[in-house]
Amino acid sequence: MSSIDDFREVRRRVMRRCVYALNTLAMRDGRLPRDGAFDAAAANGLAAIVAYDESGQEYEDSGNRVRSPLALLSVMCSGGSITGGTPSSSVLSALEEGIKKAQEFRHGRAEEDWDVLRENHVNALIALDEHPALQVLELVDGMDFEDAASTVFAQEAMDLLPLNLKDRLMVPEPAECDACWRMTLIADGFDAFGINVGEGICIACGTERTYEDTVRDYLSWRFGDPS
Repeated sequence: MSSIDDFREVRRRVMRRCVYALNTLAMRDGRLPRDGAFDAAAANGLAAIVAYDESGQEYEDSGNRVRSPLALLSVMCSGGSITGGTPSSSVLSALEEGIKKAQEFRHGRAEEDWDVLRENHVNALIALDEHPALQVLELVDGMDFEDAASTVFAQEAMDLLPLNLKDRLMVPEPAECDACWRMTLIADGFDAFGINVGEGICIACGTERTYEDTVRDYLSWRFGDPS
């Protein structure tokens, strides 16, 4: 059975997509000042894209820290293999300018008010959503963070199923996790009794479904809940 460590990058991808989307949408709708929100959206959106196209290059040479937004932007532009094509020069220019202005606020160097981050900067962030690593703005629009995370986790869980139809029929679809209640329990197959999902693990919270759990559920189904 898989371990939760096998899904660490999945969890990071979910968080990056959510942080990018919710901050970008909040700026689009005028619900957040644009300084910190822009930096968070850019950092997470660009990390998701670089991880998708140049896996591992989102981290610094030490391998422990994610690169800064400007460094991620540089990697994205120099990689030469951006899925779907390189964003337009106007988008890239607006992203670079927006990141620099946002970081002036983060590091106490700002000399103007937060309105220096304007609509064209936010639109540049929105344009990143066309990349397949993101494609999340419409999916989570109007949601709070908890609902957005549950929705994106469920989408990621479905994407982990086999692409081949024959192979897909051999495994159950993601099931609800008893611990976090997300539809993110990935099972290796059906249980030995043929009525439920078998042993597996929740890719969101790491809760494991063991053989003993399948026996318990079968007995409950067959004879009723003893409580």
